[in-house]
Amino acid sequence: MSGTIDDVLVVGGGDVGLLTALGIRKKLPAVDVRVVDDFGTQVPQVGKSTYLDIQNILHGQLEIEEPEFIDEVKPIWKATVFFRDWCGTDPFHYPFDVSDTFKQPDTRNSSEHLVYYYDALYDSQDHQTRCEQIVSQGKSPWYRDQNGDLDKYPKTAYHLNTRRFNGYLRKLCRQRGVELVDDEITDVETTGSHVDAVHSAGSSYDADLFVDATGFNRVLRSEQAEATFREFDFPLDSAFNVRIDRSLDDVIPATVVESGDYGWFWHIDTYDNRDLGYVFASEYVDDEAALEEFRDYVAEVSTADADPDPVGGLETVDKYEFTAGYYERAWVDNCLAIGNAEGFVEPLQSTALTANASNAMQFANLLSAHGRIADDDVRVAYNRAVERTWESIYDFIAVHYKYSYDDTELWREMATREYSDRLDRIAEEFDRYGYDWQVERANEDGLQELSIFTVPDFYAMMRPLGASSVFYDTNDFRVSNDLVRELEQFYRRIRTQVQQQHLTVSELYEDVLNG
Repeated sequence: MSGTIDDVLVVGGGDVGLLTALGIRKKLPAVDVRVVDDFGTQVPQVGKSTYLDIQNILHGQLEIEEPEFIDEVKPIWKATVFFRDWCGTDPFHYPFDVSDTFKQPDTRNSSEHLVYYYDALYDSQDHQTRCEQIVSQGKSPWYRDQNGDLDKYPKTAYHLNTRRFNGYLRKLCRQRGVELVDDEITDVETTGSHVDAVHSAGSSYDADLFVDATGFNRVLRSEQAEATFREFDFPLDSAFNVRIDRSLDDVIPATVVESGDYGWFWHIDTYDNRDLGYVFASEYVDDEAALEEFRDYVAEVSTADADPDPVGGLETVDKYEFTAGYYERAWVDNCLAIGNAEGFVEPLQSTALTANASNAMQFANLLSAHGRIADDDVRVAYNRAVERTWESIYDFIAVHYKYSYDDTELWREMATREYSDRLDRIAEEFDRYGYDWQVERANEDGLQELSIFTVPDFYAMMRPLGASSVFYDTNDFRVSNDLVRELEQFYRRIRTQVQQQHLTVSELYEDVLNG
């Protein structure tokens, strides 16, 4: 397929489908964009967690006004992923301002900073970044400056109630000229990998470009003859999910993660409730045993506002099943797959929504830069970018398992698996050079291919999980008392600033925004 794209049909009105439509409409206003879905179907309630780039996508590239977004969607701000209990390690954070921890090479005494971080600060509860302090003190990123004006620390992401978010995106689509068609696609007409048309019970639809945003149903992608799926080597394939009541006073501004016997638990606070889940490996545990473990976890994290038994039985609890991996070509002929229709790794590190929204914007920008011409070279460029995204996520998730340890068969097996050559290379680099990712080394190491998560992100996760570096352990480094005092003062200022100036979520919504 080659030619000019004048109209696009997005099949699937979930968050990613709507964001894709908005991105195309924003970058290519001359293109006719329609989204077709059964909009009467209930939006799944599972809470959505994001990472830092969501702010740029929503309020930068899509130019969604932040005050309106807050008023209608009512997000909760996320400052870290908080590993409250991961395979027996001490609690630690993966913060969105992790770059503030690592000093640049031109910083005075940069090596002393890094050595001190390696030896003493990486898991210290007394030396926390601003994001970490926001979580530790239960605050929001919003604060009063010295003049009393409301301001925001920008290095945070969102927790979203899916129904509020999806409803707002639908409203935005209508305002911006994206047609929403209430219909259910039941048949796909193809010639080889070319999608000729899609059909519902009473209508047919054609387009220059089709977008499959139908989630794991993969209504269009499954009909394309040339679609090849790359499966990742993760055994976790199922998840239970419930929501419980919770006061705004009890919000934790982080995605909280804890390991279980056969997987891991998530804890996401949205404006309306506390969203809880258990991701587990069905190969190692049956549903009944996994549900009982999940029930025990829910009881531990419930507040006084919660239902005494929100989990219920297997016949009522929400359960999701998935296969980790992605289609090696996201854009085949005249059909682009995006969201879960294109691929999924697993919920750890909350990559799905933001990564797919980023892919949607890359697609819109690429098409805009090439005058709406779709040819093989444009498709190859996009597909390579998507492949880097998925592989980077896979490597980063694998770090959590490579350094894990516990007493169950699942965790022993996860810690001994071979994941990727890139991940092995990162571990070797850390061992040999420490926190030095500035030096350009041979291209064959593949590290230039990393996307979303870069080498510093890997190091920030590896050290709290127990990774060591022979560079630091075998060389004699001296950390001056002056540097220690300087860092003590630095972290003390952060702690005081968050304590005295930052508002809690409850204060922000109930006193400031409703006042």
